[in-house]
Amino acid sequence: MTISKLVGVVRSNRNTFRISKRLETYRVLNSKLFDESRSIERLFLLPKGVIPLTIQYARKQFPPPPFDIEVAEANFHRKLYDGDHADIFPRARHAGKDKRYRWRRKSLKEWEQVTEVVESGVPYIVVNFCSLIAELPADLINRSLGNISADSEDQPELDFVSGVVEASKVNDGIWAAITQHQVDGMIAYRVRREPVRNKVWFEWILRDKFLPHDDDLGADIAWIEERGEDDNKKQFLRVERQRLTETGLTMQQMVFRMDGDSVGEEMDVQEYAREYNVEIPEDVELPGVTELMCGMVTNEATLRHPRGRSALRNVVELQEEINWTITRDAVIFEKHGKPKLAIPRALWNTVAETNNAHYGQRFVRNADLEVVSYDENKGAVPQYITWDAKTQQSFEHVTRLIKYMLAITKTSPQAAGLENGTGQSAIALLYLWIQSVIKAEAIRDKFDVAIKDAIRKCIILENTLGGTQYEVKAPVIEWGDMLPKAEAEQNKEERANYEAGVQSLETTVRRLHPDWSEEAIEEEIRKIQDEKAVDSLNPTYTQPPRVTL
Repeated sequence: MTISKLVGVVRSNRNTFRISKRLETYRVLNSKLFDESRSIERLFLLPKGVIPLTIQYARKQFPPPPFDIEVAEANFHRKLYDGDHADIFPRARHAGKDKRYRWRRKSLKEWEQVTEVVESGVPYIVVNFCSLIAELPADLINRSLGNISADSEDQPELDFVSGVVEASKVNDGIWAAITQHQVDGMIAYRVRREPVRNKVWFEWILRDKFLPHDDDLGADIAWIEERGEDDNKKQFLRVERQRLTETGLTMQQMVFRMDGDSVGEEMDVQEYAREYNVEIPEDVELPGVTELMCGMVTNEATLRHPRGRSALRNVVELQEEINWTITRDAVIFEKHGKPKLAIPRALWNTVAETNNAHYGQRFVRNADLEVVSYDENKGAVPQYITWDAKTQQSFEHVTRLIKYMLAITKTSPQAAGLENGTGQSAIALLYLWIQSVIKAEAIRDKFDVAIKDAIRKCIILENTLGGTQYEVKAPVIEWGDMLPKAEAEQNKEERANYEAGVQSLETTVRRLHPDWSEEAIEEEIRKIQDEKAVDSLNPTYTQPPRVTL
């Protein structure tokens, strides 16, 4: 029972009580309420009156509620994205199976008809448009990410931010992070430091490993490790707890034994490290730090879902209907699509009687019809019968379902290849892809803030543990166009921006040559500046004016 509930109960009983600053004396008229208040003080209240809202792991299920529901939803959407639809869709279990009827002797003079389920050989067909929905924003944002540098002219700060970007592999990991962000509905990050090599970086973390505290003053990064030999694997729960206190930020390492989904007793961290030869950071306290060294990026968060929602949440039934419709058509094609050979009745009887005389049973094989005769008067000859399938409505139904999926997920039909996605210019192409671009820009803005915050936290961590005095400031991230442009069109636009004075020479060179190294860019800038200096030495203006004596 919380303090607010306790007050409500006391008021309902028309009793009064008074809580001192140290919560040591309660004046309660009802003795039962007095006992409950003492139990609340022992269980929930610290000496200074702080209510700890951290997560308890020992002797509980993992992941703890309410995160267990989120993890289950994330695992479902991951299967949806990976194309493992046979594991999650009920109708997929019936695909590839056929029901056949046969007669079985029931008694000496009685037969009965029975059915049996056999494999038809037709697989469950998956046309996974969910992967397109999740990956398209990642493709657009990935190609638009440019240079990341410190918002400073000091060389040490420029070198440090450049080192953080290189160690974090921002360009290499941005595509995977955005894709997982769309699938899970959230992606997290944490800042790390390796004192041996003096290396600071940040890394992306899956949704099911990031467990924030209820009071927003802390968070746990929890994951399961397997240790031991192959025939004797043991599972352990590793937890890194970050918690803000009155003096700063504490970072604590914890290890628990696990038995299936149940968490056992807590182990000694140093004992675990020695037994399995694992390097575990020591518990530290960062005095003066007022923010966590981790964070999260949510997707389409609402007041009811503050930790975000998956971009695939509303297309599950549509994806199943697309798969099932195409699979059903494939089954029909397999059954009826093969040409059937038809022969006249007289010819069939002739061949069947011949086989009956030779083998004792009437039947006709294809080999028996390699050379046949035909009726010259009636013109009866063998012929193939082909199935005239009317499947246009089925294909139109699938196309409608796909367009519904794209509309719900704010994806342009041109991006899915359903409509022509080429334009005469970059502006025309933008208008064709406008729906996907607007969606990708909103996601890019969130990752822009997250990357800047992560690098800024790296500066804070280095200043605290490394003794540096870098200015705590967010870096500068250059974003380019999401859609490709013709080289001539891009060159013209960048040159116009530079001549108009809205961008620097360095920015112009970087955008025109995004694949160049820093040395090549600096050399190109120096050459351009030298050529300008030479061109300015015009004899018309440098010679002294004429005079008449």
